[in-house]
Amino acid sequence: MKLSYRGSNYDYDIPTVDMIEGEVAGKYRGHNWNYRYPRHLRGSQQAQDWQQRDRDRLKHTNRSPKADEDVAAVRSALTVEDIVKVHRANICNILDRRLQAAKARG
Repeated sequence: MKLSYRGSNYDYDIPTVDMIEGEVAGKYRGHNWNYRYPRHLRGSQQAQDWQQRDRDRLKHTNRSPKADEDVAAVRSALTVEDIVKVHRANICNILDRRLQAAKARG
């Protein structure tokens, strides 16, 4: 494709990506439309061992119960009181900065 910008001409070759058609995703104006994937991918990717915020929805088949207990022990190290203290300290720091900026402005 020949392009020009502010008097300089150049050729731009758009890289082509081999696409394969996946499963039927729906209909649009009476015609089926499919998901399309780059050829190096294999259709839809399944969740292997992803960590998500909602862990109950994802079933870990290759984890042992001991590993889940270890993760729970690490996560329970922070208590609500510690989190409240950190939150309160952050709010105080922000308010101090705002007060100093207001005093500097006059």
